[in-house]
Amino acid sequence: MTISNFLRDKLCFILTVLFTAGSCDLILYIFNLPSAVAILLTVIYLIGSFITLMWEFFTKRAYFNELKSSLAGLEKKRYISEVMDKPSFTEGKIVDEVLSRVCKSVNDEISIEHEKSREYREYIELWVHEIKTPISAAMLTCENNSYTDVLQELRRIEGFVEQALFYARSSSVEKDYMIKQIDLKKLIGDLLKKNASLLISNKIKVVPKAEGMVHSDSKWLTFILQQLIDNAVKYGAKTIYFDYADKTLTVKDDGIGIPPQDLPRIFDRGFTGENGRATAKSTGMGLYLCKELCNKLGLDISASSHDGTEFSIAFPENPYVTFS
Repeated sequence: MTISNFLRDKLCFILTVLFTAGSCDLILYIFNLPSAVAILLTVIYLIGSFITLMWEFFTKRAYFNELKSSLAGLEKKRYISEVMDKPSFTEGKIVDEVLSRVCKSVNDEISIEHEKSREYREYIELWVHEIKTPISAAMLTCENNSYTDVLQELRRIEGFVEQALFYARSSSVEKDYMIKQIDLKKLIGDLLKKNASLLISNKIKVVPKAEGMVHSDSKWLTFILQQLIDNAVKYGAKTIYFDYADKTLTVKDDGIGIPPQDLPRIFDRGFTGENGRATAKSTGMGLYLCKELCNKLGLDISASSHDGTEFSIAFPENPYVTFS
């Protein structure tokens, strides 16, 4: 609030004061009062009006400036009514009451939506756990009867189900994690055993040179690496390389790679890119989830493409992760 804006809003009041002062002078003149007395009374009246006007200006300016600065400093704007001091003037009290009601209404609606989101997430997790049983049974039947093609499709279904589960949980990783020391060689070895039939059927060679200890959550890290393996298989890789140096795990393949124009957007939600549209097998969710989970776990994931695709996952120096 500036003094010019305030005076512009108070123009009617100022003109009324000046008119009243002039009228009083005229009345005093008509009744033959000494001019010195008339002038003195007029000056006292004008000074009183000016002091009242300035008091109102500084009071309101202080409140509204505090309101603006508090709002700018708040991450969650809906709590503005709770951090503001109660104003002493009538207009401020009205503004404060309106803000309180609006903020309460917004917070109530957000609480309702959070509850709905929690219930939906719990349903998705329950559904995923239930659907895994028939999928596993079908996969076992296919393995026993050498139904290779059907088995591969079931593995794709299993992958999409896993994506749904991790997507549902991605907003609350901090409630479902355990940061501990992980042996990369063992974790990657277990992951490759799980994917043995997939890799063999696609004639993919794996070079697992990654050895070292890192701090992370094994479940979430396994999911991230699974997405990278699935992408390598999907996009024609014949060799997948795992390496670890300087607290950075690299996963490289010799597949078709990523077009330069697509590279900046591969971690965007739903982005499939030129290759994804060509193969019609991409949902655009795998790498998005990798990025989201890495952010939650304090990891830094990046990608480059030259004679294939290379993903780098940098682990933090400090194993005590603060979730974002």
